[in-house]
Amino acid sequence: MSWLTSAPPVLVWERHRSTTPTMFRRFLAGVLAALFALSTAHAAPSAPMRVGVEKLDYYPFYASDGKRYWGYARDLMDAYAAARGQRFHYEPLPVAELFRLFLGSDRLDFKFPDNPRWSEADKTGKTVRYSQPVGVLTEGLVVRRAGLGQPLSRLRTVGIVKGFMPSSIARALRRGEISLVESPSLDALFQQLAIGRLDAVYVELQVARQRLAFLKLDKQLAPDPTLPADRHELRLSSRLHPERIADFDRFLVDDAERVRELKRRYGLL
Repeated sequence: MSWLTSAPPVLVWERHRSTTPTMFRRFLAGVLAALFALSTAHAAPSAPMRVGVEKLDYYPFYASDGKRYWGYARDLMDAYAAARGQRFHYEPLPVAELFRLFLGSDRLDFKFPDNPRWSEADKTGKTVRYSQPVGVLTEGLVVRRAGLGQPLSRLRTVGIVKGFMPSSIARALRRGEISLVESPSLDALFQQLAIGRLDAVYVELQVARQRLAFLKLDKQLAPDPTLPADRHELRLSSRLHPERIADFDRFLVDDAERVRELKRRYGLL
């Protein structure tokens, strides 16, 4: 009886003595590994990738006041970056300057929006990779309501954002029948049109309706559906990261429902 009462405690104690150090070492190793991974992540965060964007109010597609950037395009690119554990830094620039910087330096990782047909001569000899389309602009002419329905031949001066080129009236421009008045400010062009200094403004038609309502000029000015218009597909582009553009295209397919929801939210469907 004395053997039965004394032996079990010894056996139980020996079992804990033999396993406790092993369990503790495993626990300690796990804690140290987690701390190392956490410290590494905080010590070396990935640098944000730079996206050159237009300093222009083209809401709902995109808008910028020179510091902030918002709208459909921002939400779409942020969704892609978040899905890939990446960060984007947006650099709003005037349209013409954005083209020069994107094509003439390595400062920008991406450009948005872009299109293979834009500034084709400046892209000669340069390799630019484009994403699949993420939206479509319909750019036409806004006129004074009193002049709605008049033929293109009645127009003499057309206001345009500096850096844009209206393909739909290119023939009239080559013939000298129409002259362009450039400005970095779309609002300034609308104001000049309202007081009669311009005959029309070339702009995206959905953008025009929203902007004219905001400026309280929608009773005086309106898009003219009888005049020529251009259709432009919006794409993300890069000279430096073709592999990222291919990955962005995969995101557009894999997360197609999220993309559609963003378009619905901004009234682009």
